Amino acid sequence: MAEHRLVTPDSPEYPVGLGDLEDPPPIYVSGYLTDATAVSVVGTRKCTRYGSDLARSFGKALGRSGWTTVSGLARGIDAAGHAGTLAVGGHAVAVLGCGIDVRYPAENRDLYQAILEKGGALVSEYPPGTRPDRWRFPARNRLIAAMSAAVVVVEAGEKGGALITARLAAEIGRPVLVVPGDVDRPASAGCNRLIRDGAFPVLGTDDLLEELELLIGPPPSKGTDAPGSDVPDGGIGIEELPSLWDCTPSEALVRLAHMEGEGLVRRSGDRILPV
Repeated sequence: MAEHRLVTPDSPEYPVGLGDLEDPPPIYVSGYLTDATAVSVVGTRKCTRYGSDLARSFGKALGRSGWTTVSGLARGIDAAGHAGTLAVGGHAVAVLGCGIDVRYPAENRDLYQAILEKGGALVSEYPPGTRPDRWRFPARNRLIAAMSAAVVVVEAGEKGGALITARLAAEIGRPVLVVPGDVDRPASAGCNRLIRDGAFPVLGTDDLLEELELLIGPPPSKGTDAPGSDVPDGGIGIEELPSLWDCTPSEALVRLAHMEGEGLVRRSGDRILPV
């Protein structure tokens, strides 16, 4: 079982966006939360190959840009978005509809572990050991919506959690971006309806980044120094990174994971070396 801690609304670590909920709950957290702006990538469990590939591309783009990727880590679109973010060393946060120690669905066990190993976080409002009962997931979706500065729906049928997340996001003023699809494709029925009702259409990865910059501001990567440029030629110990970068240990781990994903540094024991 991963180590966890209870984070209350009065804690400095508590996600700012959750304060927009009527009754912000205490949350259980494993791993590391940061103050980076978050974007959620959500959609149907019964996605097409096209939808899965696109969600993965979106996750990569968000990770490279420095935005945190949030999802419910369900099978399908959620998992694909997180897999893309982790592939480039980005920061991922999974909001669970069960106890933080319950690996559900079982097929995503490796993804759960990768999120923790690469500096991300698992979040749940339910105590450890809580079963993944179906009624808990719609409630979980309000946390996804609130933690995100914007919600991206890749594929969604006529019913499902992604539509609930989109509705809750709109209710608290979060922009909803949606990928359009064939009008006769079941996995796109909910997406097309969201666009009809006023959501922002997204026509690809470049379009996503442009829309997000207009709606929530420039990504964290803009205007920053090239990652890894300040790692000494002889390397540096992992424990020295917070001092080098003037940040917290958790923020250092997130930045390190990003740099490793980009192939800018490598590990040699407990030392970090430039590539």
